[in-house]
Amino acid sequence: MEQRLLEEIVAQPGVTGVALLDGDGFVLFTEPRHDDSVETLGKAIALLDPRFSTGRVTLNGENGTILVQELLGQKVLVLRCEVSSNLGRIRQSLEIATTKLNALQP
Repeated sequence: MEQRLLEEIVAQPGVTGVALLDGDGFVLFTEPRHDDSVETLGKAIALLDPRFSTGRVTLNGENGTILVQELLGQKVLVLRCEVSSNLGRIRQSLEIATTKLNALQP
């Protein structure tokens, strides 16, 4: 189910990759699958200290934007987006995916 939700997110225009991390920062799922750059991105985001962020973090860079969304069960969803992407639309789909992923938690 999680992989299908990630596929829906990466199908959004401007989203180039997505990763779901567990509470310890290990990558559970990525889309596209077997994309080392997405997995490396997920590991780098795991270094963010959750004491300094709540909910969502947006990192803007020269080559793109990274959205980090905290989920229930200490999981984290990481999206990689193109520079020219419509972040408003992507955030809307992220809200829907967040609700669905949180519903999967026991």
